[in-house]
Amino acid sequence: MSDVRTSKVYEAVMELLQSDEDGSLASLLEEIVSYEEGHGKELDESPLGGWEWYQVHGDPRTLNKLVTKGVLNIVFKSNKCTVYRAVDVDAIKAALADYRSQFRPVEEVAEAQIPPDLFSCIVGHDDKKELILRGLRSERPVHFLLWGPPASAKSLMLEELSKLPGSKLVLGSALTKAGLIEVLFAERPRYLLLDELDKVDDTENLSALLSLMERGLVTETKYRRQRSIRLKTWVFATANDISHIPRELLSRFTPLQFRDYSDQEFLEVAVNVLSKREGLSEPLALYIADKVLRVLGSRDVRDAIKVARLLGSGRKRSEVDKIVELLRKQR
Repeated sequence: MSDVRTSKVYEAVMELLQSDEDGSLASLLEEIVSYEEGHGKELDESPLGGWEWYQVHGDPRTLNKLVTKGVLNIVFKSNKCTVYRAVDVDAIKAALADYRSQFRPVEEVAEAQIPPDLFSCIVGHDDKKELILRGLRSERPVHFLLWGPPASAKSLMLEELSKLPGSKLVLGSALTKAGLIEVLFAERPRYLLLDELDKVDDTENLSALLSLMERGLVTETKYRRQRSIRLKTWVFATANDISHIPRELLSRFTPLQFRDYSDQEFLEVAVNVLSKREGLSEPLALYIADKVLRVLGSRDVRDAIKVARLLGSGRKRSEVDKIVELLRKQR
């Protein structure tokens, strides 16, 4: 089924499922797939070569709509009966699977996809955490832009969000032309985590992002071939500077502004991260954080993490002093 997601049948089924408010169409398509897979040889050998409406418990009006959309074929018709056959069973199955994955009930998402320890290593920012959690539990996507100076917990927030099943982290500065489109088609993320949004300046990538956030639709026209998918994707992005981000893109985000850490806030955050993520004792974590702040003059938690990892198994204060001094000489 490697190419079915680029087929017209797949696109038609995904489009139809968007308006399937009561789930009846999805149920019918599942019934059709089940019937054809269970009676494949029998259908192939039958003079009529297909099935009738009552065999899949389908309303003829709905079946005819599927014919019009190119999902079903009418293989035989008379005054007494109409016989149908799926154009591409594999494409229908792929569309159903992707739809079920992307458009799960909000209760299921909240219960099964949000880790209970999300943001546990981040000190403060309680208002931002609450807004993001509310957005995650929203029935429809809410997009957030985390912006502010470097070393202000934006990337930590994004790393925590990468714990969500179905998340995909993308570095804006590393995106090639139309690279975002390829990510969306290949990964179909439920949560797109875009670091350094302010460094994305390619028109194709920005257009894809605009369409995804506004309509949930991603379309690509290339070499006279067009493909499109519908996604239910939450977008979380970070940026140091928002002055060059197009206004129409900014308007699609809920902005969350971050500021520099105070000395005390940095110490609390660094100790929390080093103890919970790097497995250090709190006294050693505090010693490292204080050295990074006082000697290196940095409030960047990443610098504290670097020192902790350079320690290796020799977790002694004298080793911390040596590593910090070596780093200081490089500045």
